[in-house]
Amino acid sequence: MTRRALSLIALFIFAFALALPAQQSAPPAEAPPADASQAPAPETNAKQSNSTADAFDERAAAQVLATLRDGLEGHSQRRLLSAFDPDKMDGFLTFQDQIDAYFNRYEGFRVTLRILQTSEEDNRGVILAAFQVEGEPRGGGRVSHREAQLRFELERGPKGWKIVDFNPRGFFS
Repeated sequence: MTRRALSLIALFIFAFALALPAQQSAPPAEAPPADASQAPAPETNAKQSNSTADAFDERAAAQVLATLRDGLEGHSQRRLLSAFDPDKMDGFLTFQDQIDAYFNRYEGFRVTLRILQTSEEDNRGVILAAFQVEGEPRGGGRVSHREAQLRFELERGPKGWKIVDFNPRGFFS
């Protein structure tokens, strides 16, 4: 396991351990108010929690970039392309051909990435990330090394946050 995965597991266990005593000592729930109009509607609470889950944050950004990394390191075009929204990304078919050619040139990849910044602009998530990709050419030869800051724009769809644009587009060529 990677250090990051172990850190996340330790953080989860720590958070669970902190929450457990609080749950055990919590007072019994109060009876609902006599006037039902004063009680918040359950639908309202569900909508608020969904809108929080729909918000773009560093966790959402990390999940999308992990899909890219896993697709490259697993040499799976399908996995890599699943991070993109083909219906909303201009030139997706050209990009798909570019990825196909990229995967045909290299038999393996090593990826290092670091999220530099995340933000939300006009209902789009934006990620600025430092990317390093080393590609091992088919048939041997010198390992290719690419390094750049990539800017990804994402939109939320039925299957979560998906990339709809990124720059520079030539990074994966």
